[in-house]
Order: sequence, then structure tokens, then C-alpha cells
Amino acid sequence: MPENPGKSAALGEGAATKPQGRVSSPVDWAWLGRIVCAAGVGLLLCSIANALSRGTESTSTVLYWLGILLIAFPIFYRLTSREASAPERLLLVCLLGLGLYGVKVARDSLLFTFPDEFVHGYNADQIVNHHHLFEPAPAIPITPHYPGLEGATSALMMLGGVSSYTAGTIVVGVARLVMMIGLFLLFGRISGSARTAGLATAIYTGTANFVYFDAQFSYESLALPLLVAILAAFAERESEARAQRALWVVVIAILMAALIPTHHLSSYALVLVFAALALIYWVLGVRRPNPWPFALAALILSVGWLLIVANSTIDYLRPVLEEAFRGTFETASGDREARTLFHATGAAGTSGGVTPIPARGIALLAVLLLGVGFLFGLREVWRRYRTEPFPLLFVIAGLGFFITLTLRFAPAAWETGNRAGEFLFIGLAFVVALGVLELLKRRPKRLGERQGAVILAGCLAVVLCGGVISGWPWDGHLARPIRAPAQGNEVVSESLALSRWASRHLQGERVAGPEADVRVMLSPGDVKAYGGKNPDIVDIVQSPELEDWQLPLLRINDYRYVVADRRLASSDPLRGIYFSVPGQGDTTLSWPEVLHKFAEIPVGRLYNSGRIAVYDMENKP
Repeated sequence: MPENPGKSAALGEGAATKPQGRVSSPVDWAWLGRIVCAAGVGLLLCSIANALSRGTESTSTVLYWLGILLIAFPIFYRLTSREASAPERLLLVCLLGLGLYGVKVARDSLLFTFPDEFVHGYNADQIVNHHHLFEPAPAIPITPHYPGLEGATSALMMLGGVSSYTAGTIVVGVARLVMMIGLFLLFGRISGSARTAGLATAIYTGTANFVYFDAQFSYESLALPLLVAILAAFAERESEARAQRALWVVVIAILMAALIPTHHLSSYALVLVFAALALIYWVLGVRRPNPWPFALAALILSVGWLLIVANSTIDYLRPVLEEAFRGTFETASGDREARTLFHATGAAGTSGGVTPIPARGIALLAVLLLGVGFLFGLREVWRRYRTEPFPLLFVIAGLGFFITLTLRFAPAAWETGNRAGEFLFIGLAFVVALGVLELLKRRPKRLGERQGAVILAGCLAVVLCGGVISGWPWDGHLARPIRAPAQGNEVVSESLALSRWASRHLQGERVAGPEADVRVMLSPGDVKAYGGKNPDIVDIVQSPELEDWQLPLLRINDYRYVVADRRLASSDPLRGIYFSVPGQGDTTLSWPEVLHKFAEIPVGRLYNSGRIAVYDMENKP
């Protein structure tokens, strides 16, 4: 095995074959043009499906899934072929990444709607307003301590005079592009094959968080691409002569400096990756310099930032990890009921996003296909790369991915397993790509290469769709109504109307309320809105009567204003910000006392929409 197998990646398997004596473009523009048109039509279909859902005209997902297939299937097919050149494959994976990002943007083409997006949008607005990176955040207190995403967004906001939504959408889109380029370069350098690199990058889109969670305006959406860029830069450094490696060290150092203050989990993942690589280098006796200095540097930077700037992260992560370990053990021992797969957790009275049986079958089939591809890929790793550290690390990561799938059965640990999966899937994608190419070689003789490519492209499409199904609640794939035209005017949902009122009358004030209401009050409301269980605001706003401990808790925490909301969906930040639509399970109301109990104190009622009221706890009528 050569020391630097990726040195000829651009000329390896997948390079275009050109007739001698004739100069031709490395990109088949006819093929690329057709694929771009198909992706455009697919994105249009997704936009139409969202528009119909947003207007309550139809909740059918047929157009939506057809759109996703039109975006992805032609790209999968072309990447499977031998004819495409390395530049063309790079363009294709970039088109795939941006096209699927467009699916999320088409869903939220009006404003941020994911729960974490309101938090980060609020943080970006605070940086612009106060010219300070570390302004406190009410909903997720540790987010201001990792201001990389909001810092870049706020800079674009001030330079372009645009909103946090516009700037954030651009920043995450650029991060998505960096992700696709980084994966392609990383896989290409390691495998020495542009064909393998393109397929592995395309397979990564099948991770559960790719289409929605990692496309939202949240710090991991930037940090994960930075992590991939660091690994790609390290792989490039390994392929260079000793005299040229210093430049790549500078690049890696700059990227590390950007990653560490962007996201805590991604920085810890970077430490683990370099530590694992250092161990593998030592075990294999690799002649190249051991990467332990990079592991040490990542560790020092991560721990230094944690202790000096973001020490509250320890208290934030400790209960999550403790509950995950305890919950996993209790579920395995039978002391706690196992989580039901494909049933998203919703507020009481909401649908919860139960996935239809055919969609469950696709998601399970996707896991099966990944498992088969991984088994065939293992043989290729052993045959071709068993003395190379990166492929062996990818094998370990792939095995880890399948192990984390078991955490989805533990109610307290499924989210931890889901978050770990997007890191581990990087290694899985590489190994599965090797298996895919091996399967294509082993196809029956009566099956032509073109037919084999169609079948494999279909399998990759199943993996992509399965990832989307398992990664986001079924009832959250399409947009819900949040604005509606009415005789030349605009009517907005109750939560958004509350947010707009609060931005005019309560800007900068401390407000307590249900999760859905307080999230949307953060951005664009720009209100210091608090919810949740720490402190226990959720019981205060949901109970039909005031208990002795509730008013003192509001006073101690200086919550002058309280939002009361009769909608049970208001406790669900994923669904409670929209109009209540009959038939979607989010129209159920709680007791009238939830809304009126504060008036019995009595205190002043500043706002009343019928189902939502805002009380001033210091204003006696």
C-alpha cells in the first residue's frame, strides 16, 4: 500500500476519459445541465408542497418526496458512473448539498421556526444591538459562550444591513457548501478515487440530521463543517512533503480557533478524533509524524475555553449525560419502558408526529442497506487500507454508528445517540461507499453497468429518504400556517402576534411563559423570555391554580411579566407557534383557569387575544 494513496485522487477512478488528440472540458456540461434542471424542478415541487401545506390546501407529502427524489436521484446515478470527472463530481455533491439545504429553506421561507433558531437569532440580534459577543441568552444560557455562528452572522448583518434571518440563512448555506467540499476532499485524499469521494459524500446526506437539524440556524450547523474542514486539511497535510506541511499546520490552527468557540460538542469530538488517530498511528507504527500534537492542542483549547469562558457548560451537559447513562441502563434492565420508535414527542393534545407504516419501512430498509454496504466495505478496507489510519478510524466510527442506534430505544438517551450519529456517519459513509463500488463490480453479468447504477442510485435514495424520516417528526417535514392574507391585510398566528406586540411594548423585559410563546418572543420579539423547568416555569403557566411557591419563584427571578396560554400546543416549541389547524391534533385547550388565575391576585392584564394573556405582576389594577 503506498504511503499517500490519495496523491492521485483527481486522476484516479472516476476521471473522465477523453479521446486522444482532442481537447474537451473536464465537466460534461450536457449531463450537468440536465441534473441542475432536475434539481431545480425538485426544489420547485418541494416549495409547492410547502406552500399548499402552509395555506392548509393540502397536507399530502407526495409532491415533497417526489421533489427530494428529483434533487437527489440523478446526482446519485451520475456519481455512480465511471465517466464523470473529479471536478464534475465535486460540482454534483455541492449541488446535492445546496439542493437539500433549499428543501429546509423552502419550508421556512418566511422566518426562523425551529426552536433553537429563535435562540441563536436572538443572540445575533443582541450582538448587533450591544456590540458585545457574550450577552446573556434566556432560553439556552450556554449559547452566548459559543458565539462563533452569531459572530459571523452579526458581521454580515451589519455589513449588509439585513435581518438575522437573511444573514443566518446565508451563513448556514455557506457552511453547508464547506461541508460538502470538505467531505469530498477528505474522502478523495484518503481513497485516491474521486468516484469513491463523490459517493461517500452523497451517502453522508443520508444521516438523520442532514436535511433539517444540521440545516437550521444553530451552532452545530457551522461547527460540523469546520470539523470536517479540519480533517480534510489534516489529510492534505499528510499527503504533502515535509517542507510543505507547515502551511497546513497554520490552516488547521486557524480552523481550530474558529471551531472551539462555535460549539462545545464538536470541539470535544475533534479532540476524540485526533486522540484516536494518534493511538492508531502508534499501534500501526506509521512512519509519518504522529498527530498527538494536534490532539493536545485541541484538548488545551477546548478545556481552556470551557474553564475560562464557558464553565456553565459543565452544569448544562452533566444532567443530560447522567440521565442518558441512567436511562439507558434502566431501559436495558426493564426498569423503564422503552421508547416507541417513529413517535415524536409532542405536547399533550398534539399529534406528536406519528410516522406512517410505509415510511417506517423505508427508514428501517435504509439502515439495512447501510449495514449491507458496511459489511462489503469492511472487506475493501481490509484488502486495500488496513495499514492506513484514517480508513481504520472510519471503520471504528461506522461500528459506533450502529451501536448508537440502540440508544434510540432509551427515552432518556435517544437524543444523545442521534447527535453522536452525525459525527460517526462520516466514517460510515466512507466504508459504505467502498462497499457500494464493490457491489457494483459484483453485479450479475446479465445486469449491465447502467442498470446496476440505477439500482444503486435507488438504494442511495432510500438511504436519504430514510434519514429524513428518522431525523425529523413526520408532521414537521412540511411548513405549517403562520401567516395568512385577509382582505389586503396580514393575519399572523397567535404566538407570532404576541411576539410582535411584545417587541413594541416589552422589549428588553423579563417574561415567563410557555415554551412555544417564549421562543418566538426571543426573535423577532427581542424580549428576555424564559420557559422550561429550570426554574419551574412550566408548572406555573400550565396549572389551573396558583400554589404557594409559584409567586415567590417569579419574584426571586425577577419575572415581572407572565404569559398565560390555554393552548396545550403552547408547551411544544416545534408546533405551538403556528395557527391551530383542525385535524392536526393541536387545537386542544386547557382549563380556563390557566388563563384567568393571575387576574384573581389581582394583577394588571396588558394583553388578551382570547386564548393568550400577558400579566404585569407588579401592576395592581
